[in-house]
Amino acid sequence: MIPEQREALDEIIVKIRAGRMTRRTFLERAVAIGLSSTVAGSLLEACGGTSNTTGGSGQTTNIVWQSENDTSPTYPALVDYYNKTNKDGVHVTWHNGPSGTGDILTIYDNTLRARSGSIDVMSIDVVYPAEFASNGWTVDLTSKWSASDRANYLQGPIKSCTYNGQVVAAPLRTDLGVLYYRKDIIPTPPNTFDDLTSMAKSNASKTRYGYVWQGSQYEGLVCDFSEVLHGYGGDVLDPANAKKVIVNSPEGVQALTEMVSWVGTISPTSITTFTEEPCRLAFQNGDAIFMRNWPYAYSLGNASGSKVAGKFDIHSLPYGGSGTVGHSTTGGWNMAINAFSKNPDASWKFMQYMLGTYAQKQLAIVGSFTPALQSVYNDPDVQSKQPLFTKLQPILQNTLPRPVSAVYPDLSNIIQNHVHQALTKQVSPADALSALQTELQTLVSR
Repeated sequence: MIPEQREALDEIIVKIRAGRMTRRTFLERAVAIGLSSTVAGSLLEACGGTSNTTGGSGQTTNIVWQSENDTSPTYPALVDYYNKTNKDGVHVTWHNGPSGTGDILTIYDNTLRARSGSIDVMSIDVVYPAEFASNGWTVDLTSKWSASDRANYLQGPIKSCTYNGQVVAAPLRTDLGVLYYRKDIIPTPPNTFDDLTSMAKSNASKTRYGYVWQGSQYEGLVCDFSEVLHGYGGDVLDPANAKKVIVNSPEGVQALTEMVSWVGTISPTSITTFTEEPCRLAFQNGDAIFMRNWPYAYSLGNASGSKVAGKFDIHSLPYGGSGTVGHSTTGGWNMAINAFSKNPDASWKFMQYMLGTYAQKQLAIVGSFTPALQSVYNDPDVQSKQPLFTKLQPILQNTLPRPVSAVYPDLSNIIQNHVHQALTKQVSPADALSALQTELQTLVSR
């Protein structure tokens, strides 16, 4: 269903539930936007014929969920199912987010600074709950979400949702970077970056690219850089002191030099413009041997029409230098309630559904997303339908976060700028890191 159809469907559902549209008109318009008469009739009954009722009030509460970008059918299907089956008297309109994390942050910044309630439920990147809460932009969920229920979820993501002792968001799904490889070309995956480079070069004639990754100047580059840096044993900030910058180290120089060496060799020169989706499409079309991406690409790569379906596998990210283990960047998306929403209770009801077993299993099975609910990882149904989940747990054990800082948005922009300058050969890796060290230290010392 295209966005225009979905918007039209949302509109008639709102009207029928509010009693502002007749059954006949609903059916006529549902068929006009492409639903079969059978589906239209079923949807009408799910809507209660005239309006969805709660406690006999006959009123529908309409809320808007602004999610991150979802190129799979997972989110729209979950919203449709909730709208058709819930007894909460709530109807959700889903807004798919832009592909760039920075772009969705701009949407929130403009909305929240205007104290607007046009968005009720917000999907926010794992690095942003503290900033949002400190600005007074989120609803405290501590009293709504019991500690006993929170214990059923991955505790790392739960910690990312906690600020000053308050639970300010709920983890919808976690995420981690993984290495995809063509097992029909490379039977044994590389453990080191040297191995990856040599394998890509020795098999260069078999695909268009050797290695695709996120080299564009955006948040994804911070994730990729952090992974290579951690793989070499380095870090951006001192783990024991967030006010101390340590990125300009021998390990840092090795890591950035490694990334720069890929550009124009095993990776195309245009890799400096690649985000997740161009990488996925290149790999899925059979144009790359290796790819760094998130787990969402797994089910899409095995879907009908993919040229690499059944021909690839995943592995932990490589390491380099004196490193002995690869480290994935911890990603993920949390759901938060807009502090300016007029419908916080209805928003929480929808969030409870998304945190529940049904929705969390669908995230895993349909989207190959890595959900926050711990029981999903050992669920036989999930493991049989999505073999990915039998392989993720060892990789999850070695994930590391991006730099943890109260000024993260500014810190991220500075990293993006200097790393990208090195990748595009405007400056040397050593000069880029020297400038990065100085600028970051000034920022975190304020």
